[in-house]
Amino acid sequence: MPRIRTVKPEFWEDEVVGLLPRDARLLFIATFNMADDEGLLRWTPAYIKAQAFMYDDDLSLPVVEKLMAALCDAGLVFPYVSGAARQQMAMVVNFRKHQRINRPQRSKLVPPPVGTYQVRDVYARRDGWTCQLCGLEIPRLPVVEDAHNLAIDHVRPPSAGGTDHPSNVRAVHQACGRARRSLPDGVEFQTPSSLAGIDDSVRDSLNRSSQVREDSLNSSVNDSLNDSNSESNSAPSVATHGEISSRTNSLTEGKGREEEREGKGTPQPPAGPSPDRPAVSQTGERPIADRMTDAFLDRHRAGNAYNPRQVRKTIADALANGIAPDEVWAAVDRLGSLSKPVTAGTLQFTFSELRRPASNVIALPGGQPLTGTDARVAGWLALSEQLSEGDTA
Repeated sequence: MPRIRTVKPEFWEDEVVGLLPRDARLLFIATFNMADDEGLLRWTPAYIKAQAFMYDDDLSLPVVEKLMAALCDAGLVFPYVSGAARQQMAMVVNFRKHQRINRPQRSKLVPPPVGTYQVRDVYARRDGWTCQLCGLEIPRLPVVEDAHNLAIDHVRPPSAGGTDHPSNVRAVHQACGRARRSLPDGVEFQTPSSLAGIDDSVRDSLNRSSQVREDSLNSSVNDSLNDSNSESNSAPSVATHGEISSRTNSLTEGKGREEEREGKGTPQPPAGPSPDRPAVSQTGERPIADRMTDAFLDRHRAGNAYNPRQVRKTIADALANGIAPDEVWAAVDRLGSLSKPVTAGTLQFTFSELRRPASNVIALPGGQPLTGTDARVAGWLALSEQLSEGDTA
């Protein structure tokens, strides 16, 4: 049953929410009303459309499914399957931060299974990778000292009737969880001595993450930027109906291949050669989209919940539209460094930022041709003027 909820002013300033398509933002607000007091709700396209878009005939079930995927890719909603009936459910990750429940009612929906590492990571992200018992940081990657690693603790123990619902679950160190369970009733919790050296464990976790990113940058990324681009050059363009086609960036306008129109999808680069683009040749290695995805996940997986399939698809679609691999990597790497979701919409927004002409670009005297970045900037300016003329025509 829908419930009365509130929307905080900070909602409109949130950058992660702001990068979502407009209808996805509306759906995120709708999840507040559809979710129970634990932040759980049914998560099927038919149910979501019936509840949030009942009067919008232009939104088909596939489009609603894309809106739902956008919220999941952004880390705002966590989908899961539970129960004997294998129901499609979802949890609004930071529901209790968005809503203040005066008289919470007991949830009738099955919570996410805390035994899976995906669920544990979601609760750790929700709690800011901070132990909710001792207040110290939790290593984002497993460390040698097992007592310092992530564990899930129940506010009310299962032996006393506690459940796995989000309000009763918190992220802790394994040592803190064991110490708390062994405490007699009425005894105040104290940080266990086995947490000595936790700063070294956190530092080790960060160093290993940095090493993985550095190794990835020196191997996979460089190979990707200089490897074959034949699959992207031979793939169908936005206006074709081949196996690889562009997805519209506005999720509300994605009506299928038969209604794709010129100008939608990931923006096309200007025609003409790029003087500073390295020559590429076929080497017979894995597809460039796969290697670029692996490099991105190795570099930015820590502390984030990226979906490898979604990241790979977004990269492959951009390459299929003819965008240079170095430009695609620059865009996804920027999204990863900002912990932003990697979707067609966020990628287009990042392309716009990276392609924004600098105010100090000047023409060379004597008709000398531009090269490098200046040539690309000039090409995009010319394309912008052509588009402007087409709009006014």
